[in-house]
Amino acid sequence: MINIESLKKYVGIIPEEEFMELATKIYMITDFICDDYPKHKEWYFTKQLPATISSDERNILFVRNPENDNEIISMACLKRDEEEQKICTLYVSDKCRGLGIGKAIVEESMRWLGTTKPLITLADYKLEMFKPIINKYGWELTEVVSGLYNDRSQELCFNGTLTKDNDETLEQQLHKKLIRVLKNRCEQNESLIHKYCIIVLCRFAQRNYSKMNSCDFNIG
Repeated sequence: MINIESLKKYVGIIPEEEFMELATKIYMITDFICDDYPKHKEWYFTKQLPATISSDERNILFVRNPENDNEIISMACLKRDEEEQKICTLYVSDKCRGLGIGKAIVEESMRWLGTTKPLITLADYKLEMFKPIINKYGWELTEVVSGLYNDRSQELCFNGTLTKDNDETLEQQLHKKLIRVLKNRCEQNESLIHKYCIIVLCRFAQRNYSKMNSCDFNIG
């Protein structure tokens, strides 16, 4: 049986120094993702961890190695408030994949969040790794954001959006992009047509002006 623990249950139960040591140990298994998310460490220690300690809006779940209590092999950072129920970070150690740990911690995360459709985002190149979980729970791709955390990848958003002013579906986003492209092309074509018309009118005026000069007018 996989034992999913909550860091919250240790608040005020163990000495502060021991608590911080555990919280840091949990963080360290995800330190490498700072390459993709440069502010991950700052976010964890200044936002996620303090809110986990002081409020009910955030939590950190983790799994220890059953053969070594001091080793953390999986973790999930969660957020739930009126605006969103989100899995902010989700990780299972490479050597422990395929053992059902990912499934267990995702399901415990969804229980804590109170939804089977939590907002979760991932870099596009990690999609294949997450496909089994995405397909199992029917998570829907709802937004694609470029340049959000780095310039190397797009962030794929499932079950919600990261841009707060955007509640549109992915289909609506793509439709808007298509409209913008077509509009730009029309404007470019309109500009070319306008220039062409001016050229034609100028040539017409020149031809008719020449004819008028070559005619004799008899008045009266």
